[in-house]
Amino acid sequence: MERARATLRFSVQRYPPLFYLLVITLWCVSLDGIFGVLDGAPGLRFSPDLLHVALSIFGVGYFMRIVDELRDYEYDLVHNPNRGLAKGDVTFGDLYVALGLNAAVLLGTNLAVSWVRAAILAGIMVHALVLWVLEKHWVAYQRSMFLMIGIAIQLHVGHGLYVWVAHAERTGRPLNPQGLLAILAMVFLYLHWEVMRKAAWPGTTKLGEKLYSDEVGSTASAVIAFTVMAGAVGLFLWLTKSWLFLLPLGMAVINLTLFFKNRRPRALSGKLAARSYFAFLFVMLARATLGA
Repeated sequence: MERARATLRFSVQRYPPLFYLLVITLWCVSLDGIFGVLDGAPGLRFSPDLLHVALSIFGVGYFMRIVDELRDYEYDLVHNPNRGLAKGDVTFGDLYVALGLNAAVLLGTNLAVSWVRAAILAGIMVHALVLWVLEKHWVAYQRSMFLMIGIAIQLHVGHGLYVWVAHAERTGRPLNPQGLLAILAMVFLYLHWEVMRKAAWPGTTKLGEKLYSDEVGSTASAVIAFTVMAGAVGLFLWLTKSWLFLLPLGMAVINLTLFFKNRRPRALSGKLAARSYFAFLFVMLARATLGA
């Protein structure tokens, strides 16, 4: 029982449930609503199944976080010694049990609804484990942040496919091919968040931090982050015919300007990325609320 309590404490610290559940629910509801817009639906439609979708994405996100903690163990011993696994608050065995139970609940509850959804979740979990193996044994993967995200982004693709399939099953409509472009836009949005928050100016970072700007430079990494945001905006403008999506693009322009003007520590980059990311999600939600 003590091991279970230790694992629970660790999980709450490394994957705060209230925060992630709110963010993931916003992401799922917004994307599902956009799929409805593309189908010509009148607006957002909440249902117990949509809640189940959000909880499933939350659960697979927890699985991915635990794998990340296991994967980063040696790095954390040096750079983050106060984290639970590095400090010894939990063991590898504790986290293996958490992974197994989590996978069993996710696959069981989804098999009861749809074998396709269960298969997508299984694919996401297997891919997360493959990334762990790659980081252990592939030197090129260990050294390049861009190679890492290029392979790891398939996890985010899986999330989008899960919501897309679930939406079609819930509404009884065939899968809309335009949904794949919406998923691509969400991939671009995530890449904006990921690259922007890990871009910084020389001399403003902690020793040992892994950043995209280390590989291509501060200017190039910020421009890449802005470009993928512009790609996400362009796709949604084309798909939804809504000028609302220029709002997060304007936010990204402001953030890019602030990044170049205020050469502060990396914490600023994370704040700038969060502003653009959440602005985009709220515009998605607003557009979905308006309906087709």
